[in-house]
Amino acid sequence: MLLLILLTTLDEFKVEYDDLTKALEGGELPLKAENRIFLIGSMTTNNAGLHQNLDKNAKAIQDFVVNGGVVWEPTQADQNEAKVDWLPPELSCVRSDRDSADFKILEAEHRLFNEPNRMNENTFKGWGHQGWPTVWEVIASQTGFDVMMESLGQPVIMEAEFGKGKFLMMAIAPDKYYIAGNVENLLNYVEEFAAVEADGKLTTRWANLKMW
Repeated sequence: MLLLILLTTLDEFKVEYDDLTKALEGGELPLKAENRIFLIGSMTTNNAGLHQNLDKNAKAIQDFVVNGGVVWEPTQADQNEAKVDWLPPELSCVRSDRDSADFKILEAEHRLFNEPNRMNENTFKGWGHQGWPTVWEVIASQTGFDVMMESLGQPVIMEAEFGKGKFLMMAIAPDKYYIAGNVENLLNYVEEFAAVEADGKLTTRWANLKMW
């Protein structure tokens, strides 16, 4: 797995990863074929240099997904990254500042909400960080994505297949939370889709991790 900005939740669950923050600070994004998931931590784009260098590496990010990788971006502040500029032209994601405790799962049978734990609206209640509610920086508009969860008619979790891979965008911040069952589903979903087989980082299968 590739990672931008150290994620305390992954440390809590003892998930191995490569932290690419230093490399991106220098303008590089060394995506490796054996690491199939690129997780951009919540609020990464508050750092102007990292935001700019993500945009500069848009082709590398898109090629990574075309070849089978998963790019997963939880919530970002709209004042720092309203429009996600590293997405391919076929896709768009624009964030706004509205936060809300209201949300609805649209695809209840989607694997994300069922494996290994059954998740419904009650499962997500109480998610939050620094006093903010479950839905943090809602996605105001999008193009080309399938919406799996919404808040007051606007996307909260959505995904789009691109080439052999996938973009997964969220207006929630699971990397900031310590809710074992919920995080287990999210990690399991991206890991199983990416089908990691390399002997490098992330040889531990998230589905088999013991969450506590």
